[in-house]
Amino acid sequence: MTGERPGTGKRFPDALRRVSNLVLLVALLAGCSDDGPLGPLGPPVPTGATDIGGPPVTSAPPPPLGWNPKDAVPQSQQQAQDALMDYLTRTLRELPAGTVLDATRYGSAGHNSWCEDEPEDPKSAPTRFHTSGDLKFPPGTNLDAMIRRTGDIWRSWGWYVYEREGFRTPNEFGYGPDGYRLQIVAAGRPAYAPTLSGSSPCFPGEIATDGIPFPIVVDLT
Repeated sequence: MTGERPGTGKRFPDALRRVSNLVLLVALLAGCSDDGPLGPLGPPVPTGATDIGGPPVTSAPPPPLGWNPKDAVPQSQQQAQDALMDYLTRTLRELPAGTVLDATRYGSAGHNSWCEDEPEDPKSAPTRFHTSGDLKFPPGTNLDAMIRRTGDIWRSWGWYVYEREGFRTPNEFGYGPDGYRLQIVAAGRPAYAPTLSGSSPCFPGEIATDGIPFPIVVDLT
């Protein structure tokens, strides 16, 4: 006699093995759960989300309908300056009488600059013409309102205009479909004239010259 009940000598170890395997399986399943003892493995996946498309989220609004800019490359230094002067005088015509663009404190009204930071050949590098001045209004004028009005003037031309981050506010940056640009930015001190600046598209450096004067003061009187 061995003390074992007949027929049970092998069944007990088999049953124990099955129970052990079952316990191990349960433990593995629990460890794979998103809500195990260490918490979720990551944020829950949203359900019902739909991609509605549209432009990427930026600080700039969408451009005007049909916007298809193409630089009108100036064929001479004179052409670049004349075109920019035309945009400045058109702007002044739609502002209150007596408004003046005055670059006296800048020492000069305009200058050329390279379109590249470090051109290989400075003599032939693409160049653009810039101008800046104080946009002076009659006494008592609401300057913030005039900055907004200036932006609206450019919008009426079909330009892409918006307020840019990183600059004093209010401001308006205008981009013409021909590559010309205008911008107006509030002064750093209250009641001081905002700065109105403009620039041409890039043109060949071979035709650039600094010998053509640009008015220090632009007015319509």
